[in-house]
Order: sequence, then C-alpha cells, then structure tokens
Amino acid sequence: SALDRERWRSTVHKGANTCETNRIAAAEDRRLARKNRANNPVAGATIPCPHCQRLFRAQIGFTSHLRTHKKKKKQVPLMFQQL
Repeated sequence: SALDRERWRSTVHKGANTCETNRIAAAEDRRLARKNRANNPVAGATIPCPHCQRLFRAQIGFTSHLRTHKKKKKQVPLMFQQL
C-alpha cells in the first residue's frame, strides 16, 4: 500500500543520511589524524624548510620539497614570443 511505501522511503532516507553523516565524520577523523602526523617532528630530522618549518632527515627529501614552494613560470607559446 501507499502508506507502507512512504514508511519504507522514509526509513531508506534516514538510513542513507545516517550513513552519510558517519562517512563524513570518519573522513574528518582520518584527515585530522593525517594532519597531526604531518605536524609532529620526525625523530632525527635536522633540516628545516625555510618556508614552512617542516623538518627533513635527508637532503634529497628537503631538495624535493623545496620545489613545492617555487612559483611556476608562465610558459608563453612559441608563436606568441617575440623573436
């Protein structure tokens, strides 16, 4: 009957909303845990980034990280460059 369908539809929507709320809360918890891990200094890390104060143990990781702080140069297509 139509009444049962309405009850079923309401139950499905409530369940979907509950599931979505739980999914979002779990994602926020995972993100917070990930961000907290990133802020904790690594044991033995001695090389600080001058831009963001992140610490590195190896020079190669520090050098690679520095590229994230460089501004990209805008590439002008060859046909628009003045010769």
